[in-house]
Amino acid sequence: MPLRDFFFPPLCFSCNAKLPDNENRLCSTCWNSIEPIGDEDRTVKVLRERFCEGGVIHDFVSCYYFEHDGVLQKIAHSLKYQAVTVFGRELGRHLGEKIATCGNFTDIDAIIPVPLHRLKRRERGYNQSEFISRGIADVLDKPILASLIQRKKNTISQTHLTAEERAKNVEDAFEIPKKAMPAVKGKIFLLVDDVITTGATIQSMARVLKEAGAKKIYVGSAALAKLE
Repeated sequence: MPLRDFFFPPLCFSCNAKLPDNENRLCSTCWNSIEPIGDEDRTVKVLRERFCEGGVIHDFVSCYYFEHDGVLQKIAHSLKYQAVTVFGRELGRHLGEKIATCGNFTDIDAIIPVPLHRLKRRERGYNQSEFISRGIADVLDKPILASLIQRKKNTISQTHLTAEERAKNVEDAFEIPKKAMPAVKGKIFLLVDDVITTGATIQSMARVLKEAGAKKIYVGSAALAKLE
């Protein structure tokens, strides 16, 4: 045991229980307390119908439900605002493992994380969706194209917006640089977000890819906001 661990034993980020050597930052009990998503859940069906109506997203997959004051909210916020990036990679691995079991996702060419505007990226110093994408890539062994799509509008936070306001907020928010266009045509992409609420952001991105000639677009997220 390292001397540091003797004086400061590693504790679970959520419950403060002592962590065994094979666990990192979050204990297995806390991981297992996060509600998993079932393919037949109402939230999944509603989003799948919404994406189908939009006509640009072929299918999507997500791992967990984002519950207020729950364990996932704690680790998602620590990833997004406190630079605890280890949670992003671990969530990505969980998502990658789920994707690997889905027969519909075997033809992915590359992974694209939802980009931050350059000002927000400069302020935060990193993009949480990139770390989730790295975890997925660890499992699927696919390249990450983090710069293929750029966010050209510094949109306001979606947190307190209605579904209609969210769609308007991210309308025409993304673009593909001209020099990147050849990398899009005929390719199949997996778009990655941390939490999907209405799907407005991810659909806006998908439309840009589709208009540039992408063959097929999948979506993956670490979590979904559960519909009541």
